Amino acid sequence: MRLTQRTRATGRVRNAVATVALAAASTAAWAQGASPTSATMLDEIVVTAERRETALQDTPISLAVIGTGQLEAIGAFEISDISDQIPNVRINSIAGSQSNIGIGIRGVSATDTQLAMDPAVGIYLDGVYIGRHTGAVFDIVDLERIEVLRGPQGTLYGRNSTGGAINLVTRRPGDELAFDQTVSYGSENFLRSTTRVNLPISGQLATSLSYNHTQRDGYVESLYSGKDLGGIQSDAARLALRWAPGERFTADYAFDWSQRQANNATAQLVHVRPLQIGLGGRFYQQLAAVSSPQRMQRLPLVQDSNDENTADVYGHALTLEWRPAADLTVKSISSFRTWKEDERGSSFGDVFVDANTVLNGASGAYIPAGERVANFYSTRKDKQEQWSEELQLLGSAFESRLTYTLGAYYFTEDGKEANPSMYVLPAQFAFGSQPLATQRFLCADFISPTPCLGKSVRLGNPAFRYSVDNEAYALYGQLTWAINDAVDLTFGGRWSRDRRSATLTTLFGGVPGTVAGSKSWSDFSPNGTLTWKVRDDINTYFKVATAYRAGGFNARATTMASFLSPVDAETVLAYELGLKSEFWDRRARFNVALFDMDYEDRQVKQFEAGTGGASQRFVNAGKSSARGVEMDFTVLPIERLEFRLSYGYLDVKYDEYITAVSNPVTGLGTGVTTDVSGIASTLVHAPKHTGAASAEYTFPATSHGTWALWAGATYASRRDFDPLLYLYTSTPAHTLIDARLTLRDVPLRRGSLLFALWGRNLADKSVREWSIDFGTMGWAISTFAPERTFGANIGYQF
Repeated sequence: MRLTQRTRATGRVRNAVATVALAAASTAAWAQGASPTSATMLDEIVVTAERRETALQDTPISLAVIGTGQLEAIGAFEISDISDQIPNVRINSIAGSQSNIGIGIRGVSATDTQLAMDPAVGIYLDGVYIGRHTGAVFDIVDLERIEVLRGPQGTLYGRNSTGGAINLVTRRPGDELAFDQTVSYGSENFLRSTTRVNLPISGQLATSLSYNHTQRDGYVESLYSGKDLGGIQSDAARLALRWAPGERFTADYAFDWSQRQANNATAQLVHVRPLQIGLGGRFYQQLAAVSSPQRMQRLPLVQDSNDENTADVYGHALTLEWRPAADLTVKSISSFRTWKEDERGSSFGDVFVDANTVLNGASGAYIPAGERVANFYSTRKDKQEQWSEELQLLGSAFESRLTYTLGAYYFTEDGKEANPSMYVLPAQFAFGSQPLATQRFLCADFISPTPCLGKSVRLGNPAFRYSVDNEAYALYGQLTWAINDAVDLTFGGRWSRDRRSATLTTLFGGVPGTVAGSKSWSDFSPNGTLTWKVRDDINTYFKVATAYRAGGFNARATTMASFLSPVDAETVLAYELGLKSEFWDRRARFNVALFDMDYEDRQVKQFEAGTGGASQRFVNAGKSSARGVEMDFTVLPIERLEFRLSYGYLDVKYDEYITAVSNPVTGLGTGVTTDVSGIASTLVHAPKHTGAASAEYTFPATSHGTWALWAGATYASRRDFDPLLYLYTSTPAHTLIDARLTLRDVPLRRGSLLFALWGRNLADKSVREWSIDFGTMGWAISTFAPERTFGANIGYQF
C-alpha cells in the first residue's frame, strides 16, 4: 500500500516538475522582453524561516509573509486576524471562547482545546514555541511581521509540526529615541490604543516599552436582557531589552503580558433535529423556536456579563547570541510561559421550561416551570506552564560553500483543566433501556405505556477534570552544500522523543473514577532539498520532507478503555516543487509551490455525545493524502501602485478512514465501525479554493502629507467542521471586501501625524466562523464572524 502511494505521488511530482519548468521558462521570457517604465522596485523581504536571516526569494519553502504595512491595512493585531489573507491557511476562534483558536494549514488541523494532544501547527513568538492554541489569541504587542510556513516542518523548529509553522516576529529595541501613539475608534464602540516608547539607555543598552488596550461592545443581543453579547476588553504590554557590549555578543530579553475579559455568548442554534423534537417534547420545541440557519441578531442566552471569560498570558524569553568567529554563531533561547483561563459559564441555548417537561436527573422529579434550563452548560478552568531551552550552532565552512544549522531542544509543560458540565437529552435516550417500572419512576409517569416519550432530562458530569505532564527532547541538523554557483543540495534530520503522562477524573458509567496513563514516542524525520538558481532572479527547488506529531491521550474519554488506548503518532511524507522569481526590473514577483503529501495514522477528532455527555475523541484515521498549489504574485505596474494576488488550491483525500459511523440526519450512532473514506468530508478546515487580492495606490507626497488608498478582497470556498456530521454546519463559499484610506506623514514641528478611515466586510456578509454538531443531543451551533464595521485611526510619532 505504501509503495502504491509513493508511486502515485511520484507521478504527481513528475507532472508538477513539468508545470513549474514551463512557468520558469515563461517568466524568464517575460523578464528578458519587458522594458520598465519607471525605476520603482519591490522591497527585498528578509525572513528567519530557516532560523537565520535569508531573503524570501532565496528560501526554499512555501512561505507567506505579512509585514507591518499589510498588518496595518487589514487591522491585524492578533493571530486570528490574518486567516483570510493566506491561501490554504485557516485560523478561527473556537465556539465558547474568544481566546482559543483552531488552525489548519493544507488541511492539517488540530482544533480541540484539550491539553493531552499536540497542535498540528506550531506557533513561535520570536523563536519561542507556544505549546497551546488554547489561549493563543492574545494581543501581540509590537508585532513586526508574521511568517507562515506551509507544509511539514520537521527539522529546524523546536517541535515537529505536520501542518506548518507560524512565526510571530516583534520589533527589537533600536538605538534612537522614538515614540508612537495610535488611537482607533469604530463600530460597536471599538476602541484601541497602542503606545510604544523606544529608549536608548547607553551605547550598549536599549529598551522599548509598549502597551495596547482594546475594547469592543458585543455585536448580538440577549433575547432575554437586551444586553450585548460578544463584547471584549484586552490589555497587553511588552518590555524588551537589548544589550550589545560588543560586536560579538548580544543579549535580548523580552517580557510579554496579556489579559483579556470577554463575553463568549455568541454561539447560536442553527438546527434542531426533528427526531429529538419528537422524543424530547416541549423543551426541544422551544429550542427549535429560537434557532435559525441564518445569522440572528438576538440570541436565547442569558450570559451577558462582559467577564464571563478571562484569560491571562505572560512569558519571559532570553536570547543570547555569541559570534566567536565570523563564520560561527552560537545562540541560546530560554523561555518560561504560563497561561490560565477561567470560563464562568458557557451555554448554547437557554429556555424557561414549561411545567412537567424536563426531568431533573435521576430524581424522578420535574424541574419547576419557569426555571431557566440550558441545552448544554459548562464551566472551565485551565492552567498551563511551559519551560523551553534551545541551543543552536549556525555557521559556514569551506569558504561558505557549506552552511549548517545544528541544534538541541528541550521542552516541558504542566497543564490541568476542570470542565464540569450539564446537558439535556430526550428522556427516552437516557432511560428508555431501563425496565418499565424504573422508567415510570424516573420519568414521573406511572400510567403511560411509554412514560419517557415527549420528555427531556437534565443530566450532568460534575466530576470532569484532568492533568497532563509533557516532555519533549530533540536533536536536529541541516547542512547545505553549494555544488556550484547555481545548485545547492541540502540534507537535514531531526530526532525527537516525546513523553506524555495524563490523569483523568470523570464519570465512568455514572460513577466517578480516576485513571492515569503514560506513554512515549520517538521519531527520526529526515528531509532533503535541491535548489537551482536558473538566473539571479529565478530560483527553483524540489523538496522532500517528513515530520511527525506525537500521540496522546483522549482526555475527554467517557470510558476507561478509551482513555487507556492512547492515540498513536501521525507521520507525513511531503513532496514540494517551487519557483521563486522576480522580473521586470524587480517590479514583479511571482512565487508558486506545488505539493503532494501522504499521511499515515492521521489524527482526526470525532465529536461524541450521549448519556455520558459531550466529548471529543481522537482516532487515527488511517491514511490520507493532500495535494495542491500556492501562488503569490506582486506587481508595481506604475509608480506608486501595488497589486497583490494570491491563490491556493487544496485537494484532500482519505485513503482509509475507519471509524464508528453516525447518521448525519438523526445524529445517532449506527453501531457500525467501517471505512468511511468514500463519504467523509475532505473539507474539514480545508476549503478547496482560497485567495486574496489587494491594491494600494500611494499618491504623490504633498506639503500636508501623503495619501494612500488600499482595498482588498478575500475568497474561500465551502468548508466543513466535522468529517461526518456536516449537513447543518458547513460554511458556504464567501468573499469579504475591506478598504482603508490613509493620510500619513503629516508634518509637525516635531514628528508627524497619521489619519485613516477603514471599513471591513463592506459587503456585510454573514460568515460562519465555527460550528459544532452535537449529534445525539439533537442540535447544532455556529458562531458568526462580525458583520460590516467602520472606523478611524489617528496617530502621532517621532
